[in-house]
Amino acid sequence: MQIANNRLRTARFGLSIGRLQFLALFGWLVFFLAIGAAGCTKSAGTVSVHGHVSYRGEPLAASSVTFFPAKGRPVTAPAPQGEYTAELAPGDYTAIVAVGIEYPKGFKEGDPLPKPKVLLPDAYTSRANSTLKATIKSGQDQPIDFDLK
Repeated sequence: MQIANNRLRTARFGLSIGRLQFLALFGWLVFFLAIGAAGCTKSAGTVSVHGHVSYRGEPLAASSVTFFPAKGRPVTAPAPQGEYTAELAPGDYTAIVAVGIEYPKGFKEGDPLPKPKVLLPDAYTSRANSTLKATIKSGQDQPIDFDLK
């Protein structure tokens, strides 16, 4: 009789553990979905800005624009074909432009790196020397273009 009671308790306990495990798993799933959804939303108080980046009239392929606020963290926006979009808080920014290397067709790891097609002056690539400025206002919908000379 004692053995039967222990088996019954074990069976009940095993079932309870299964439910607890399910509830714990379900709780974690809801937690991670909530965190993921929160990460996909637009930050409060930011403005969606967009624009073009060109050098001597030509769009800069494989480039990016980094916006440095007076306080806080910089925001980098990729501009693969010379067009970018970013979410920025209203305020004044200093911007820099970075140009990556364009790899030729058939490029393999270990091949010598090609030289960059465009070398920009320090006035566009160094935060300390940058002449690129942007002022972001709430509700702004005009593009912020950077035509580098």
